[in-house]
Amino acid sequence: MAGVLVSVSVVALGTASAASQGSGEPTKAAVQAAPAADSVREHWQPPTNRSAGTEDPKPGQINTDYLISEVSPAQFRGYWYQSHVNGVSVTWVAPSGRDPYNGWDWIEIQDSNGKRVTWDWACGNANCGAYGSTLIDANLTKGTEYKALYYSDGGRVTKGTLQAEFDFWA
Repeated sequence: MAGVLVSVSVVALGTASAASQGSGEPTKAAVQAAPAADSVREHWQPPTNRSAGTEDPKPGQINTDYLISEVSPAQFRGYWYQSHVNGVSVTWVAPSGRDPYNGWDWIEIQDSNGKRVTWDWACGNANCGAYGSTLIDANLTKGTEYKALYYSDGGRVTKGTLQAEFDFWA
């Protein structure tokens, strides 16, 4: 019976550890808080309508402190080491000393009508530095014009600030 109680505690409360005792004594369990199963970043989505309540900088301030220097076709290695060309690599520069991961920076790809095609985090891991390249999975139509947009400070509370844009053809 004591073994059943410990296993129920593990499922219901998270991580538990039980002290080994004789069969006649009750089992004591020390319960710890269960670790978060998913990070907030996995569930956060940037707003779909950028025109409503955006905090974009004044004209002339885009592409100054932040820059997208190149957008090129990207290869993603799939299962069994097969390469698939199905996205773009966005090369960007942020201000010196900035960590795009901590700033919740993200990159959006829009079609020529300003409609979002896809988006992804500028940096998927902490401490990536102020210069990098982000692989974004996207099925873009060859010969069509698109725009890459770099947003900073896109946390749960804010919608982000447009910092850089780059027009390109797929």
